[in-house]
Amino acid sequence: MLPKYKNNFFGYFLFYYRIIGKKLFVSSILSIIVSVLDGVGLAMFMPLLQSVADNGKTPKESMGQLHYITDAIEGMGFSLTLGTVLGALVVLFSLKGFIKFLELNYQAKVMQYFMKKVRHELLNSLQKISYKGFTDLDAGAIQSNFIGEVQRMSQAAKSYMSYSQALFMLLSYLALALLANYQFAILVVISAGLTNLLYNRIYKKMKVASYEISKKGHNFNKHMIQALHHFKYLKSTNYLNSYAKKLRDVINNAESLNRRIAYYNAVTTGLKEPMILIIVALVIYVQLKLMGGNLATIILSLILFYRALNFLILIQQAWQAFIQNTGAMQSVSALSATMATMAEVEGAKTFESLNGDIQIRNVSISYGINKVLNEMNIVIPQKQTIALVGESGSGKTTLANIIMGLINPDSGSVILGNVPLAEYKLNTYRSKIGYISQDSVIFSDDIFNNITFWADPTPENYQRFWNAVQMASLKDFVDSLELKERTMLGNNGILISGGQKQRISIAREMYKNVELLILDEATSALDSETELFIQENIEKLHGKYTMLVIAHRLSTIKNVDKIYLLDKGKVVISGDFNNMVKNSDKFKRMVSLQGL
Repeated sequence: MLPKYKNNFFGYFLFYYRIIGKKLFVSSILSIIVSVLDGVGLAMFMPLLQSVADNGKTPKESMGQLHYITDAIEGMGFSLTLGTVLGALVVLFSLKGFIKFLELNYQAKVMQYFMKKVRHELLNSLQKISYKGFTDLDAGAIQSNFIGEVQRMSQAAKSYMSYSQALFMLLSYLALALLANYQFAILVVISAGLTNLLYNRIYKKMKVASYEISKKGHNFNKHMIQALHHFKYLKSTNYLNSYAKKLRDVINNAESLNRRIAYYNAVTTGLKEPMILIIVALVIYVQLKLMGGNLATIILSLILFYRALNFLILIQQAWQAFIQNTGAMQSVSALSATMATMAEVEGAKTFESLNGDIQIRNVSISYGINKVLNEMNIVIPQKQTIALVGESGSGKTTLANIIMGLINPDSGSVILGNVPLAEYKLNTYRSKIGYISQDSVIFSDDIFNNITFWADPTPENYQRFWNAVQMASLKDFVDSLELKERTMLGNNGILISGGQKQRISIAREMYKNVELLILDEATSALDSETELFIQENIEKLHGKYTMLVIAHRLSTIKNVDKIYLLDKGKVVISGDFNNMVKNSDKFKRMVSLQGL
């Protein structure tokens, strides 16, 4: 889980430190060294100018307390001549350039590490989240945070690093300016501090707008996902125009917020330089006319301050850019914290193999006031095929979800052999499960990668691939293609038929070497001929796997070992197909309605 943070400079620093660790300190130390070298190097220009003006004699009064720099040079045995000062400048700025290279290179590594760590943390949280927790989340918010908001978070981190660098430079120049002429420096610092009160009020408004932009982005992504998913329906019914209007409203609201941030940015940018010049002019006038300041030290302090004020502008710009993206930090951190609370609870045992029956004992579950399963008792013998039938809402898919460990029952348990499912590490158990639903899962890739799930193309994996293709009756289809197994299938398998999708889904589970195969309405979206073909494929697997078939079309379950008829969360009757027809009027009526 990503760390929480407080909305202030040190709160942000702790946030980055908890992610980056000691690397943040190393980067900061390099920035400080660059700042000090830059400031000392600039201060050396004053004795250089004085040395030229006074034929090599540099009065210490012109340096203020900075004469210790020139004293140090003389203490090393060098006379303070034009050549000495120029040599010192060359050494200082060469060293500064080298340290600057190290700083920028290291900062790039730090940023890369930061983004990798953030994305890994989000991915880890998504891996651990329970299925129920996932269904409670907004898909648009997940997509927006994983892609757009993480990118904005990266921009925020870069701006914060730029802010820190500029701050160190500013502090170095302020320290040197204080040593040159402390009265002048103090007056400028006080004046600049007062102007920041104005900026702080604007920054607060920008922060609120930034968070609103993140929320609007989630909303847009949510609607956009649905538009792409239902494009065919929206296009064919002309609802796409109405839906596009909804998307435009979301876009307009988000851009209105962006316009507000741009307005604040224009105000602060336009005011910066005039305010700085006014401050400096007033301070110089006050010190010379009212405080009797030394012009030479004022000039040196002014040179240092002019450089410092440039970094003050950079600080304000960097902080402004940071504030504009703090909404992303808040959004990503909030999602990370939410997913952490939804982590799946599992046992400690590693599931090795399905040895024995799967027993559903007194399982009950409710959604709100709706009792979906009511003290359900079912046995799925090892390497037998059972079927669940019943009207929509009778609890068939819910029971399958419980068997897969996707949701936990309110009471009762699932027993694997003699061990409750709750005692196992769920991922080790699910690695033995194959799941084929009405909506085939096809990835935008080629046939080989869809079936092998991106396994390395080794001879051994190719052999397993062709065995799975053969078992799913796909070989003739693959051989007929120009690119064979490397044929691309398009977005969600748009380039192939529904029957071919289902056979690829079956082949994927065969390649996986599963022990429990669950088919949830796997043929209900197919035409009769393709359904018969898939049914024959499934029957070939009879006796090789423990199979659970959920079906509306009763023709697909005529040869299963046992059928359970569900109604309102209870088992009404069970038996093989012929006995069910003889002993259940309801099942007989279902058979009659389907023309069997």
